[in-house]
Amino acid sequence: MLRPMLTAAALTLCAALPATAQDFGGLRLRNQASVVDRLESFDRGGCRLSQTSVTVGINRALAPGSTARQQLVTDGSGGCRPLVSNQITAGVNLALGSRSLAEQSIESRQPRGILASNDVTRGVNIAAGARSAAAQRLQSSR
Repeated sequence: MLRPMLTAAALTLCAALPATAQDFGGLRLRNQASVVDRLESFDRGGCRLSQTSVTVGINRALAPGSTARQQLVTDGSGGCRPLVSNQITAGVNLALGSRSLAEQSIESRQPRGILASNDVTRGVNIAAGARSAAAQRLQSSR
């Protein structure tokens, strides 16, 4: 008899905890009125609330003695500054054939977000063939 009551009490407590955490969590802003003014001004200015840019390059030199070169540029920096800006820059550069050469350059530009900016840059650069070479340059800027 006691066990079902304890189980019911535990389930009730678990259901109530996330709601309580949401009530007390979050970011406390210093000047809330200015943030609200900025948010409302975006409706009048015609700017996007968020902007996301994804730049991905895959470059490979597989045959013996082969050469592969890749250059990518993404420029989304013009115009309005969004409230939230997300930028992902990724590259895979492979020189797998013997005496092969793989060169990769990826550049990405995005405006800084007013409230938040998220930037992720990752690369894989492998030269595995005999006397092969791989060179990679990834640049992400705001």
